[in-house]
Amino acid sequence: MIFDSSDKRIAVVGDIHGFWTWVDTEYFSKSNYDSVIFTGDLGNNLPGNTNKIAQWISKVRKPKYIILGNHDTTSIPQLLMEITNASPNMGYLSHTFHLLRYKILLKKLGDTNICQYNLSDAGKGLSILGARPLSMGARFNFPIFLKSVFGISSYQESEKKLHELIRDIDFQKQDLLVLAHNGPSGLGAKAHDIWGCDFKKEEGDFGDKDLGDFIQTIVKQGKKPKVVIAGHMHHSSRKLRVKTRVWKKKEQDILYLNPARVPRIFSDKQGNIWHHHVELTRKNGVWDAEAKYLKNGVEEIFPLPEFLEREKNRIEMKD
Repeated sequence: MIFDSSDKRIAVVGDIHGFWTWVDTEYFSKSNYDSVIFTGDLGNNLPGNTNKIAQWISKVRKPKYIILGNHDTTSIPQLLMEITNASPNMGYLSHTFHLLRYKILLKKLGDTNICQYNLSDAGKGLSILGARPLSMGARFNFPIFLKSVFGISSYQESEKKLHELIRDIDFQKQDLLVLAHNGPSGLGAKAHDIWGCDFKKEEGDFGDKDLGDFIQTIVKQGKKPKVVIAGHMHHSSRKLRVKTRVWKKKEQDILYLNPARVPRIFSDKQGNIWHHHVELTRKNGVWDAEAKYLKNGVEEIFPLPEFLEREKNRIEMKD
């Protein structure tokens, strides 16, 4: 594939949760991707593991962009408080340590661009808007941290901040890519929907209200983003579920991607090791994405196993 100066080829890595090795660092470093985007949740609930993976990511020899997930810098007690909807005041007990873990993680990430309530230049004709970090859906998460670091304490303030960040973008000359940890609301309330709830009997829309309202408002203003990327709600066809999650969706001419295939490193029945990521491309002004799989550290090989073909084809394209 030959790209002109306005074309883009970007690797998108979903929630890592400890599944990252030197194979990934070397592959992305030597690839012909322009950059690599991460949706967060690097480790497996242990700060040491998260920091180790952050160091490996920092060694990827490409421009890198990341939004922090709800498992990045937080503690298990904090996560339990969020899950049980405990009083936010209880969080003050661990806030000091949270800030310390946050500063350490940013240092470990080195030259990685941290996307969180900011706008990043990602090369010719492309800007990346970092949405609310640490989101885990259902409510406005980690309010003490967000108020302390960003001065944001509600859905309304969060949405207002996103609008302020894109105020000066010329949408005729610049494509906007939105990077979040959890996706926006408004894209379905079934377990198989791109950010639908699959762990409650009643299912439901698990997307973030501030992000969903922001996107719908700018769409009405004729300022729609080209691509929205977020993870958090995991997907995989390994359990052969009938209603397994859609990972790519196009609606209102916006491409939505959920690359959170967990685990992203896995083996098949023959003992082959596979590494998952998503290839995002802009070709002649048109954005598209395809699920990619490395087999034993080598570029995708065909034919793919049947369960991976199912994964690749879990998409919903309305436009």
